Amino acid sequence: MFNVLFVLKRLKVKLKSGTLKTAIVAAGVVLYGTVSEYYIENGIPSSGIHSLFRSLWWTMQTVTTVGYGDTKIVGAAGMLNAYVVMLAGIGSLGFFLASITANMMDFRLASKLGEVRIKMKNHVIICNVDERIRDIVKEITENGMDVIILSTEDPKLEGLPYSFVKGSPTEEGDLVKAGLLTSSKIVVLAQKGGGDELAVDAKSIFATMVIRKKKPDSYIIIELMDSENYDHAKMAGADEIIVKGSMSSLMIYNSVFAPGVAKLFSKLLTGDDGYRIQELVVDRKYFNGTCETFYRENEKGGSVVLAFRKGDEIKIRPLPSDLVIWDSVIVMEPRNR
Repeated sequence: MFNVLFVLKRLKVKLKSGTLKTAIVAAGVVLYGTVSEYYIENGIPSSGIHSLFRSLWWTMQTVTTVGYGDTKIVGAAGMLNAYVVMLAGIGSLGFFLASITANMMDFRLASKLGEVRIKMKNHVIICNVDERIRDIVKEITENGMDVIILSTEDPKLEGLPYSFVKGSPTEEGDLVKAGLLTSSKIVVLAQKGGGDELAVDAKSIFATMVIRKKKPDSYIIIELMDSENYDHAKMAGADEIIVKGSMSSLMIYNSVFAPGVAKLFSKLLTGDDGYRIQELVVDRKYFNGTCETFYRENEKGGSVVLAFRKGDEIKIRPLPSDLVIWDSVIVMEPRNR
C-alpha cells in the first residue's frame, strides 16, 4: 500500500504540471492558427477568411478535426500553414484531453484511497470507526450536516452521504486534509482494537491535544473507555466527554425500574416520533429577562424547552421566575421545523 500511495502522489504532481503545459500549448496553437491564417488569407478575395472571428472558427474546426469545410483556404501559403496548424493542433489537443482524463482517473483513485483533501465548511469530522459508525453518520447527515470520516480504513457505508479521509487524528496533516480548519465539530471515538483502556484513552486524549493546538476554537467531543481519565481529557481541551457504556448502563437501570423513561429517551434521541432535540444559541435580547417570557415566545408549534446550558453547567427547565443567564438552550421540536 505504501508503494501505491507513493506512486500516486508522484503521479498527481506530474499530471498537474502536465495539464497546465498542454493547456498552454493548445491555446498557443489556436492563437497562432487564428492570427497567421487571417494575415495570410485576408488579402485573397476568394478566401473564406476575412476576419479574425472567421479565422478562429476555421482554426477550431481544424484542431478539433470537425472540418465543416464552410471556410476555404485557397492560397498556397495558407495551405502550407494549415498543415502546421493541423499537426500541432491535433497533437496538443490530444495530449490536453488525455491529461484531463488522467487527472479525473487519478482523482477517483485518490478518493477511494482517502487521499483527497476535503474542501467543506461547517462539517463534522468523526475520528476512528466502530460498529456504531453507521448509526452515528445516519443521524448526523439526516439533520443536515456533512460528515467526514478520518480513519485508517473506509467503513464503506453504502447508501449514506459521507467522505472518507485515510489517516489518524493524532497527525496534524491528516486532520487538515479532513478539513479541520473549516469544520464545525470533531468527534473522537475510542479507537477500536487500540489496546487496553488506558492506551485507548491516552491516544484519544493526545488526539484532542493535537486538534486543540491546530484549531484552538474547535468543538471537540471525545469518547473515553474509563471515567478515571475524565479530568485528563478536560485538561487536554475536550468540550464534551462521553464515557463509553455509561449511557447504556443508565438505560438498562431505567429499563428495570422505570421502563417508560428509558423508552422516552430512546425515542427522543432517535427521533422516531418525528421530534428531535436541538441545542440553539440564546438570543441576547432574552438575557436577564425571565424564563417565563422565553418559554412564551419560544414554545410554539410543538417546541418544548428542556434545559439551558452555560459551559459545563446544565439547568433543567428553570422556574418561570428565574432569569435567563445561559448561552444556549436545549429544545425538543418537530423535525419538520
